[in-house]
Amino acid sequence: MKSTSRASKQVCLAIAIAFAMLACAIPAFTQSERVLYSFKGGKSDGSSPYSSVIADDSGALYGTAAYFGPHDDGEVFKLTGPSTSGGIWTETILWAFTGKGDGATPTSNLIMDATGALYGTNASGGTLGCGTFFQLVPPTTTGGNWTENTLANFPCSGDAGSDPEGIIRDPVTGVFYGSVLYGGAFGGGWVYRLTPPTSGGSWTYTVLHNFNPYAAAPEYAQGCEPWSVVLGPNGDLYGTTLYCGTGGGVVYKLSPPTGGGENWAETVLYTFGSSATSLSGNQAYGLTFDQGVLYGVTPLGGSTGNGTIYSLSPPSESGGAWIETILHNFGASDDGNTPLAGVIVGPGGVLYGTTTGGGSSESRCGAYLGCGTVFQLTEVGGQWTETILYEFSSTGDDATNPDVGPLLLRSGYLFGMSFEGGTKGDGTVYAVHP
Repeated sequence: MKSTSRASKQVCLAIAIAFAMLACAIPAFTQSERVLYSFKGGKSDGSSPYSSVIADDSGALYGTAAYFGPHDDGEVFKLTGPSTSGGIWTETILWAFTGKGDGATPTSNLIMDATGALYGTNASGGTLGCGTFFQLVPPTTTGGNWTENTLANFPCSGDAGSDPEGIIRDPVTGVFYGSVLYGGAFGGGWVYRLTPPTSGGSWTYTVLHNFNPYAAAPEYAQGCEPWSVVLGPNGDLYGTTLYCGTGGGVVYKLSPPTGGGENWAETVLYTFGSSATSLSGNQAYGLTFDQGVLYGVTPLGGSTGNGTIYSLSPPSESGGAWIETILHNFGASDDGNTPLAGVIVGPGGVLYGTTTGGGSSESRCGAYLGCGTVFQLTEVGGQWTETILYEFSSTGDDATNPDVGPLLLRSGYLFGMSFEGGTKGDGTVYAVHP
């Protein structure tokens, strides 16, 4: 079962808008989409993957499934590709969460360091009950067990609890950053840093910024309920909020303190419209930083109210305003709707992403109108053109309704997860050949 906060947000959103492995490891497939693995749910397997997959050098895929599994509290898994074309992918459960000190409900992305250790967050469980930041260390011998270390417990703050979102890692310092949707000093969520020890000892957990959800507070204009965080140049963080600002969220920058202290300075780069029909978009989810430009998605707003893909370009003069450009408005009959995962930037500046709903059928699919799409946006002469690479279907055992996890582009293939669909309806890992 989905966590209350995340599930209610998805339902409200739906109502509001009415392969192969890597080339070095396995042979290519010819069809445009292939379901690599269907989750089974129950005690034997997890279900409802919310985020994205990552790959190691061998081509194996890693990810999280939020629910069920051996202890009914979610799992971290590895998928190993077949040795022959068309063969079966094999799942290995690396860790099944117990809902106790190790946490429960893993909904974030995973990050792998140079040693092969995996890092992620849980939305619940831990010693405080409101989620954990965890590390999984690979076995030292073949066939051995992975070791789980809880590096931090998220505090329960405010009536809504916490709900940590995705994480990023500074590749130079090894420091992690992330956001928590609810709670904190004012109840509107916060951004944190987790610093590894220099030699032994514990990791250091630091709150960098708190958001305020109360309309009467001056901080309301700075956004609340932070979703994504990305690392920019000079150690700055960029992120989005779902709400506040004028009601529809903001894109912000957090700059490290210059004179000591721990509180980072927030600058609002853009404020979205207050209405689900705002032309500039409403509710800011996934964000990407590429060559000084930010790319993001809103699941609501735009010319039809079905969501947008936008870019934010820095001002030409110091102190000027960032400029939003709507690259695509969703909503045509064969188009997708409700983009949540954000976009990734491929070769030549091509953007790839998914929509949770939409597609040519436009029939009811779970809580959405349509089962979702995989798309690309290509810019020629200043004009962006959308191409639908694949439309998910409710028939057969196809993936349906990809959620908030961005795609992974490796060796010419796009890899993703859907939180529904597959042989049991418990979600899938899929691949698309553009």
